[in-house]
Amino acid sequence: MDNAKVDKFQERLFTDLNGAMSCLNNYIGHGLGLFDVLSKSGPITSQDFASRARIIPRYAREWLSCLAAGEYLDYEPATGMFSLPEEHAEVLTKPDSPASAIGILGFVPSFSAVLPRLMEAFKTGGGVPYGDYGIDMISAQGFSTRPTFVNDYVGTWIPAMPDIEGRLKSGGRAVEVGCGVGWSAIALARGFEGVLIDAVDPDDLSLVEARKNVVEAGVEDRITFHETTIEDAPISGPYDLVTAFECLHDLPYPVQALSRMRELAAPNGAVLIADEAVEDALEDNTNFMGHLLYNFSVLHCLPQAMVFKDSAATGTVIGPSTVKGYAEEAGFSSVEQLSIENPQFKFYRLNP
Repeated sequence: MDNAKVDKFQERLFTDLNGAMSCLNNYIGHGLGLFDVLSKSGPITSQDFASRARIIPRYAREWLSCLAAGEYLDYEPATGMFSLPEEHAEVLTKPDSPASAIGILGFVPSFSAVLPRLMEAFKTGGGVPYGDYGIDMISAQGFSTRPTFVNDYVGTWIPAMPDIEGRLKSGGRAVEVGCGVGWSAIALARGFEGVLIDAVDPDDLSLVEARKNVVEAGVEDRITFHETTIEDAPISGPYDLVTAFECLHDLPYPVQALSRMRELAAPNGAVLIADEAVEDALEDNTNFMGHLLYNFSVLHCLPQAMVFKDSAATGTVIGPSTVKGYAEEAGFSSVEQLSIENPQFKFYRLNP
């Protein structure tokens, strides 16, 4: 028995616990708009903060103290003032910033809420329906992908396919599979003013948020939402571009979905898949990203797919050989892995 190893592992569990609780305290700050207050106020006492944030002073002092102890906030003992560093505000209060990460905090309460059903599924072989994860899941997914859609989709991803970029500049049509709350469709519509977009997603709550977002973005006249799976979507091609961003691994029947996507794409169009930046072998994924994505897989992506009979049950950690295998089975003539630098995704161009 290596007692030093025992102590190190015990310390790790307490560190993980502290991190999980910190996520929840940050979730409170995001949900109540407390970070926005701090960002605008500058250094402030807990009493003044409570007044501006319209919360109870005793809770304000404890929450501020907690985040200062964790170095999320700065604290000046001589004045008793708390402040949010501008670098932290970039992450916590600016949803379009490339550094934004505040929205991911919603995953923690969402996953916690379904644990009893998930543990039962472990024993029965069933799953946990997507809708059971609630609005926190929808919000977290939207916030977590919004920065990369806003900053990279049109500026970096599309230019990796010059022929498709040229067609979109002249107008054209696109389909967004698994559109979620709409940020990918919004980014495409803003980037190419003549493009008409069909956005497909089976989750009704996601589409409620998506419709609000497109109206606020002023592009509702060019985006049509369809509450259905891509296999059953009442749309017809040809489309210049068909996309599926970070959702192929979630689909219970990925080959059938890809087959429909191939049918919808124009002969000289393209299907663009963006999915997790992982490798095929477990030993090549024993790192931070691999561990993060396996966490997502166990807690969400796998169980929501296991709801469906004979599901492919892919899981979040979808390696290149799996993507290419699905594409070949769906009848695509070729699969090209695009040279796009991105810490989260690998990109695949599937040619009809």
